[in-house]
Amino acid sequence: MFSIGSKEDNKNYELDLKGVNNLRGLALDMIVNAGSGHGGIILSAAPIIYTLYKYHMNLDFNNLNYINRDRFILSAGHSVPLLYGIDYFLELLELDDLKKLRKIDSKTPGHPELGITPLVEFTSGALGQGVGTSVGCAIASKYLKEKTNNLINNYTYVLCGDGELEEGITYESLAIAGTLKLNNLIVLVDCNNVTLDSNLNDSSCENLKMRFEAINFNVIECDDSVKNINESLELAHKSDKPTVILVKTIMGLYSKYEGTNKAHGMVPDSEDLLNIKEKLEIHEASFTVNNEVISEFKKEVEERSNKHLKEFNNKYQELEDKSLVDKLINHEVSYNLNEIDIFSEEKSLRENSKDLLNKIANDFELLIGGSCDLSSSCKTYLENLGDFKENNYKGRNIYFGIREHAAGAITNGMALSGLRPFVSTFLAFSDYMRASIRESAIMKLPVLYIFTHDSITVGPDGPLHHPIEQLPSLELIPNLKVYRPFDLNELIGSYIDIFKNNNPACLVLPRDSKNISAYTKSSEVANGIYEVIRNDTDDFINLIANGEELGIVLKVSKNLKEMGIDNKVLSIPCKKNVSNIKDLLNNQRTIAITLANPVYFYDITNEVIGINDFGKSGSKEELLDFFGFSEEKLVTQILELLKK
Repeated sequence: MFSIGSKEDNKNYELDLKGVNNLRGLALDMIVNAGSGHGGIILSAAPIIYTLYKYHMNLDFNNLNYINRDRFILSAGHSVPLLYGIDYFLELLELDDLKKLRKIDSKTPGHPELGITPLVEFTSGALGQGVGTSVGCAIASKYLKEKTNNLINNYTYVLCGDGELEEGITYESLAIAGTLKLNNLIVLVDCNNVTLDSNLNDSSCENLKMRFEAINFNVIECDDSVKNINESLELAHKSDKPTVILVKTIMGLYSKYEGTNKAHGMVPDSEDLLNIKEKLEIHEASFTVNNEVISEFKKEVEERSNKHLKEFNNKYQELEDKSLVDKLINHEVSYNLNEIDIFSEEKSLRENSKDLLNKIANDFELLIGGSCDLSSSCKTYLENLGDFKENNYKGRNIYFGIREHAAGAITNGMALSGLRPFVSTFLAFSDYMRASIRESAIMKLPVLYIFTHDSITVGPDGPLHHPIEQLPSLELIPNLKVYRPFDLNELIGSYIDIFKNNNPACLVLPRDSKNISAYTKSSEVANGIYEVIRNDTDDFINLIANGEELGIVLKVSKNLKEMGIDNKVLSIPCKKNVSNIKDLLNNQRTIAITLANPVYFYDITNEVIGINDFGKSGSKEELLDFFGFSEEKLVTQILELLKK
């Protein structure tokens, strides 16, 4: 049994003990009232969150989006009633809000959701997402500290559990943090040695201390006393590298399931709740918190935060150039792209994309990012802007390494902190970062995912590198815009639309295409779909495609017209931008052509020529012929469809 300190070692012991126990009791009342929740971590992790907020977090009560606030990423999202309790302690939520836990459209959803509840910095995702996101927040803080003459100097804290450390994304992300020596990142681990199914040692034999030391972390172990957690945090602030604090706790403390996996999703019955509260020395009615606890808690946070805010404001006034800081304050992350006459039709779309990305980066300091060890292939390196490393936090190129899982989550953290980040890999590997892409879409973060090598035409590498299901899969994600330009004109239009808006976006590019057409228009990308070749007769067919397939379709269109089959060709560079599809199709028969799975276009027409299998090794020409996308075979397939 771990204690919360003693009268001898903590002058605030009695009040802190009462505060922690009141927080536990309040959070238990929430889940009992809701009829569902996770009682085990509420009882184990309460001292961690209580200590962090009372003695360390810097906030601005008049502006919770204050740009230099400390960030707390609740990766262990199922413990969120504790954070709602802190909101109540700080008078940011009412009791009625707490009583609506897990109710639709309440301020207290079952897991943290960005933009709904005060103090929530992150929408809870799959386990480990918060850890990855916290690394991105720490990177952003280091970068902005350099760019603002040390004005931005906040800490990022993240709370996770034993189970999350089993997720690969946590190791990937924290290994990057250790490599970069992000000493503004502090990871708090609720080490209760229990997972949902069993004890932790049934699935893991890791030595966490050695594991974190191996990735260049400062490691602190402590019990669950406020005193020791507080002292551990103070030590972490003095470290020259990131810190993990392994807090030894007990799952479901004081409950009848104490220390067992049954406590994980526990909602105490009336008898157990009574026994727990008796041990917590809580005798008041449900949803009651000691007034002295609340008063002292808020006073402590306000006094510290006001001092921090005063120092920030003084430094802000001393800045000669406030433009970047003002952009951060006003959350200005859009960019108007112009002067686009520097690009060449002699280059591939990937190469022109690099030129565009570099042009924007040179003008727009909030743009920063990298690739998953593929910058030379995806063409995403920012020339002359340096590499982000421990000795150069001004650098704009981040080496994520071969870590797609981590890269996506890290860019989310960077976006949450006011940057406009990008990350890149091959389209076939986008599945590795899908959970992070989903998080971008849920939180509506302006992350740019640049995916290249977008079809079977990458050639001999075969099914490993041939994306088939990825395009339709990405299109299924709400709030996510997927841009697939055919040529330089549409590429420019894609960049204009992406940076004009603040949405998460995927830019999907081929490996070798150098197309530029007299018929395409950059201005039409914002509309999502438009006529590339018009038809003025009353009886015609629509041919729809995007990306490099559009080039094949343009040739097929000419062949069909020579055969007396009138047709109209439509390009659809961004499906989520489409609003006028019915008008453009004009109730005419429509055939879509894609090198992806046919489901990609089933929302537009049930006549789709696509690929229902994985790729094969072979040259581009061999593969197009094999799958029926040579000009001749595509004409034949369309003629067969028209016979039906």
